[in-house]
Amino acid sequence: MNFFLIKSTTRQFSMDTLSHVSGIHSLPVELLADIAKFTESPDLCAFRLTCRAMYQSSLYHFAQTFVHTLKTDLSPKSLSRVKEAANDEIFCPCVRKLEIVRNSNGCLGPLSPDITSKGTYIQAWRDVMKRLVNCQSFELRNSTYTTPKTGGDGIILDEATGLILEAIATEHIPMESFSIDITKYRSRAHQDNLTQFGITTFGIPAFSHLRELSLAIPDAESGTIDWMAKTIQCAKSLKKLTILFSYKCESTSLLSQLSSVGCLPELEELTFSRMSLESSAALAIFLYSIQNSLRRVTFSFVQLELGGWRSILRELGGGVYQLDSVNLHSVLEVDKLLSFRRIPEYKTARMSLRQETISSISIVLR
Repeated sequence: MNFFLIKSTTRQFSMDTLSHVSGIHSLPVELLADIAKFTESPDLCAFRLTCRAMYQSSLYHFAQTFVHTLKTDLSPKSLSRVKEAANDEIFCPCVRKLEIVRNSNGCLGPLSPDITSKGTYIQAWRDVMKRLVNCQSFELRNSTYTTPKTGGDGIILDEATGLILEAIATEHIPMESFSIDITKYRSRAHQDNLTQFGITTFGIPAFSHLRELSLAIPDAESGTIDWMAKTIQCAKSLKKLTILFSYKCESTSLLSQLSSVGCLPELEELTFSRMSLESSAALAIFLYSIQNSLRRVTFSFVQLELGGWRSILRELGGGVYQLDSVNLHSVLEVDKLLSFRRIPEYKTARMSLRQETISSISIVLR
């Protein structure tokens, strides 16, 4: 199929969708399906409504484009919409990701009068998630600056996390990607507490298939960090791990719990951001524990002690690791950004970053 012919056809269609002289409806179904693939989203919606042949031939691509990710605030109204997708034989297989975000009022899952108990509410979500047979990616985002008032309508993000994880474990959903993104400020007045959902109870079945895990929790306290460590320990098939903290978080505690050999036997890609470590030794020990599988590593705004990064770079270039890339973005020693203007003192050419050890290194200054 000629790409430029398709673009020309869709452009003409966009300019004159109502023209009764257009013969596009008489094109073969296979050609219509290919045209749909190169049509912009607004035009695709109009394209599908011109005739029955176009509607039917573009249905599969429409489903893949618009139903790949379902967003929900876990409210009863949102639940009914997700149910519709789960019950549709065309749309259901196309749902690959469930994204949980607060509504415009900063709420998640307000309980309506017709839902008599929290247990019924949770079971309803278990049932609908089980029917989304190809949905293996889940993301929870704190997308607004507001949180529900104490005693008000709705649930907190930590409760939503527990609801989703419990459903995944109970219904044996093969989750491959999981993300918690709390990059905006949230009040801790409600004592949000991820630790109330015992990882020892459902962590292994929930995370046994996990390939990608991203935890951006800059307000993580010691109990939450312990919960995160147990979560990561359950993910024995993990390939990609991303952690975003703040400098106040106890990052060293997390690494010490993950540094046992065999904890992450398949981890290939690691990203640490906004972490402060008391000693580079803790980071070196953790990296060594995953040196057999690790291929790509990124450090962004990670703070070590004076001379700590020299030690880490020397360790990574020592011949034990088989890294494809190392990315350093605005790393710090003590409380100052590290300058690489005098990089020869790191002896990168001879010992720290030898070509046979690391394929590429990227250094970005702020």
